[in-house]
Amino acid sequence: MSAPLISDTALWANCASSLASALSQLGDAEVRPRFDCARISSKADGSLLTDADLAVQQALPAILERLYPAPLLGEEMPTAEQSALWQGAEDGDSALWIADPIDGTANFASGLPWFAISVALMLHGKIVLGATVAPALNQYWHASLGGGSFCNGQTLRLHKAPSDLHDCLVGVDMTYLPEVLRQRIANISPAGITNSLNQRAPWRGWRSLGASTLEWCALASGQLHAYVHGGQMPWDAAAGRLILAEAGGYSAPLAEILQYQSDTGLNPRAFAAASPGVWPTWQQWLREDQG
Repeated sequence: MSAPLISDTALWANCASSLASALSQLGDAEVRPRFDCARISSKADGSLLTDADLAVQQALPAILERLYPAPLLGEEMPTAEQSALWQGAEDGDSALWIADPIDGTANFASGLPWFAISVALMLHGKIVLGATVAPALNQYWHASLGGGSFCNGQTLRLHKAPSDLHDCLVGVDMTYLPEVLRQRIANISPAGITNSLNQRAPWRGWRSLGASTLEWCALASGQLHAYVHGGQMPWDAAAGRLILAEAGGYSAPLAEILQYQSDTGLNPRAFAAASPGVWPTWQQWLREDQG
């Protein structure tokens, strides 16, 4: 049997680059023109929905089919259909595109530029490529399994030298975090000031961008140094975790770090992540007072 014409690594790298380009074009065509004049409604759970979310969701299947034939799991789909698609892919039986048409919809609707289109491909239960595009920031990130991580075409590589947590800017979203951990973080201001004159803040400060896909990219780009989020759906984390990993960073479900039982199936999952040097220290801090 002859050798394959292209390796899996090269295939996914080419596909990831093409995906980033296609999503950038989609953002220019369907998202940026709506940024200042979005039509806004509310979903059943009270979260916002805009015409940009729907336009991107509608356009994605044709774009992704040209790159790799697989069904699409998108945020703006019926829940029953989402669950069926996720179950098949998580079991490793099929390939699946995972997409957030607009992450950071509340930012988008309010005129804040921190929003993104994020798409990843899962094959045999593993994410093999992903891309996140921020139309209002003119930035895009993409990565492929074994092929590296890139921002606007430039290679991302995080430093492996040890870092002090006190020097770190941390990304935080407290939604669904365990109560003890949420209260510990709530006692520290985003500027890194605690509620006690005798206590030194564990880090320089913390930020919440309101768009988890961009928080993963900020980690991979070295703008944030550690991260904890209490509840992400697959479309929030799929591309970002790969982009971070291929840049040299680390992430894990918070349930593994804190050793508690997590939900299975298509439910929000908590994650922690960090740059290489601070990862052990970050895990240790998260475990403090947990039991």
